[in-house]
Amino acid sequence: MISITGIPGSGKSSICSYLRNLGYDCRNILDVDDARNCLENDEMDMDCLNDRIKWESKSGIIIESHYSHLVPCATVFILERGEEETGKTLLERGYSREKVEENLDAMRSDIIYQEALERLPSTKIHRIKVVEGNPELTALKIVEFLKPSKKD
Repeated sequence: MISITGIPGSGKSSICSYLRNLGYDCRNILDVDDARNCLENDEMDMDCLNDRIKWESKSGIIIESHYSHLVPCATVFILERGEEETGKTLLERGYSREKVEENLDAMRSDIIYQEALERLPSTKIHRIKVVEGNPELTALKIVEFLKPSKKD
């Protein structure tokens, strides 16, 4: 299984949509089995998620979520976007200034990479710089890594 992750507003859903158009089985993590049953007050209970889902049977899919790097996966793609663009996107989505800063601090601290590194060697973690205004081009960057493993 492959993970596409990044802080909110980094383009995960848009890129996953383009990957689906290219024939990849890309899903939001909440669309996997009964993952929604592990949500508590809009927070994902990762212990519940990892206990309920048989991740080994999901080898042909790509999952996207800002916490998908915390489930068993073979490869992680971290989407990286500029602070200004990310902050603007989050404000447009209605995030409070406090929540925007919390997410930007997570980006600055590189927490997603650090958490992924606890689960995988660095050779299995890929940082993908988002191409502003062109999620298709960003998706194609990921495809370059996936070509040998694409399921037909």
